[in-house]
Amino acid sequence: MSNISSNSLFHFTPKLEYLTEIFKRGFQPRYCSEDLKLNESRSIRGFNFGIPMTCFCDISLGQISNHINTYGNYGIGMKKEWGIKKRLNPIIYVNKDSYVAEPLSIIAENALELNKLKDENVRKIGGEIMNSWANLLMYSKPYTGDFKHQGTKHKDVKFYNEREWRYIPSKGGKSAPHGTLSKEKMENSTELEKANEKLKNYRLRFKADDVKYIFVKNENEIHRMVSELRTIKSPIYDNKTIDILTSKILTTEQIFEDF
Repeated sequence: MSNISSNSLFHFTPKLEYLTEIFKRGFQPRYCSEDLKLNESRSIRGFNFGIPMTCFCDISLGQISNHINTYGNYGIGMKKEWGIKKRLNPIIYVNKDSYVAEPLSIIAENALELNKLKDENVRKIGGEIMNSWANLLMYSKPYTGDFKHQGTKHKDVKFYNEREWRYIPSKGGKSAPHGTLSKEKMENSTELEKANEKLKNYRLRFKADDVKYIFVKNENEIHRMVSELRTIKSPIYDNKTIDILTSKILTTEQIFEDF
């Protein structure tokens, strides 16, 4: 029986330059819009804001072609053990009418009520609950919905099929992640770029041994990728390590044809 999930975590991007940048400096988190709707009968019905993240998918190579078509032909497959060590986590997919969505609303409503009380200790507890609730939602995503990527709007996407794992940078090495960005700032290119610039110090690093696959679009680009790896990594890795790394290059054309 073929595996639905993979022993790798994949990250795909639309340009070779973006892939080489990952090898130069690591995965840089960026703010991405998330619109999560919760139970409409509650006072808190969801959120819509930007979350700092780097996303990976846990899909077997035999089923990954649709993901490549959406996100790009250039990518990297990391060992899942690396992702677990780096504290990545599969996200929670939420159906807004489910028995999961309603308690997510209730927790926030009760925390806000605690914040209104006079007792300082109770208000502190309410604040801690609210912060934990917000952190949990940063690892949540709608089961289905619309989204825009590289200028293309995709309708009625079943996000559940992406089997997403998410990295959210924490502040000062603590468990509390970076804050969210309002919808208004997400729609302001200047504010968005400023916010993304602040995340450069929170890149997700890796070593050559952590890499299982490197993807380019076709055979014509393999030589260029090999040259880039030698240029990027020569000061860091010896020739044997670079040879092993370049042996992991596949083309997405091979994926479409052979898997």
